[in-house]
Parts: sequence; structure tokens; C-alpha cells
Amino acid sequence: MKKSIISFIIGVIITASFFVFVGASEAKDDSLRSLLLKIEEYMENEIGKNDGSGRYQLQSFSIDRTHWHYLLDTATGELYRLEPSRTPENGKWTLMSAANFEKP
Repeated sequence: MKKSIISFIIGVIITASFFVFVGASEAKDDSLRSLLLKIEEYMENEIGKNDGSGRYQLQSFSIDRTHWHYLLDTATGELYRLEPSRTPENGKWTLMSAANFEKP
């Protein structure tokens, strides 16, 4: 009986010391502020890689079974319209409106 009590106490001490040593490892900064800063840094790097991201805006709608597609180039301010064709791969973007501001 005495050996089982001593072995139980030793087991509890070993288990407690295990949790203490595992919990004492280096803590990461996981505050909300640090996570948001990491996300912001990632987004800046991704946007910096691709200058064309977010440049074009596409608007599509249909009126009486006719489909219209417009494309706005936000960098230049030019508006294009997709000329319909019998086959989709033959459609061509034509300039509808030039920029309403001077290009830098």
C-alpha cells in the first residue's frame, strides 16, 4: 500500500513537472495587435508584388436576353465595352470612353 501511494505521488510530481516545463517554453506574441500587424504587412507585400491588382472593375448585366459587359480601368479612367460575338472567344473589348483626367 505504501509503495502504491509513493508511486502515485511520484507520478503526480512527474506529470506536474512536465506541464511546468512545457508551459515554460518561449511564449509567442499572439495579441490581436500583433496578428493584425502581420496581416497588414502580408497584404502590403502582396499588393506591392502585383501593380495591376484591383486595377480593373468589371460590370456585367443583361437586358432582354442581351448581355452587356463593361470594364473600367481605374488606373487610366478608360471605359471599355465587350462587343458581342457568336462565339465568346471572338468578343473584343472596344474603348467607349477615354479617360476623364490627364494621365501622369
